[in-house]
Amino acid sequence: MVSPIEAFILNMKAAGFPLILLWLLVLSVVYGILSHINLPRSITARGVISIISAFMVLFAAAATAVTSFISTMISIFIVIAVGIFVLLIFFEMTQLKAGEKNVFSAHYKLFASALIILVIIGFISAGGLQLIGFPNIAMNETLLGIFLFLIIMILAVWVLVIKEEKK
Repeated sequence: MVSPIEAFILNMKAAGFPLILLWLLVLSVVYGILSHINLPRSITARGVISIISAFMVLFAAAATAVTSFISTMISIFIVIAVGIFVLLIFFEMTQLKAGEKNVFSAHYKLFASALIILVIIGFISAGGLQLIGFPNIAMNETLLGIFLFLIIMILAVWVLVIKEEKK
């Protein structure tokens, strides 16, 4: 026969109490360290940083699918950011302008739609469809790299065509 204390402990474990304790522990430790060293001067920023770090630890402890999805999405966002940086360097090297504005300001709808498409492709390739209940599409980092490379090549040809039309 199970004692009332053992039943209480088993019910708390089944309800996820260890994960709640882990979240609270990480939240309090990170907030305490940030408050002790007074790193962000804003109390709100300390709270946000500690809550985010607590949730990151909770994701790592609770669900491997969510953790791998977040890790893959972070990698994809880094690839997209590096691609945008290379694109900026490319446009500055060619001194491409659209009138008096730079190309990003003149054609912001085009670049915003391209960025949204890249984020959607990254979401699908990270397994985001599976997390929200849809069947997964088999995409990997190689296919995403090919898409990014094709977009950069199309933009490069577009830049060359525009430059020759101006001459």
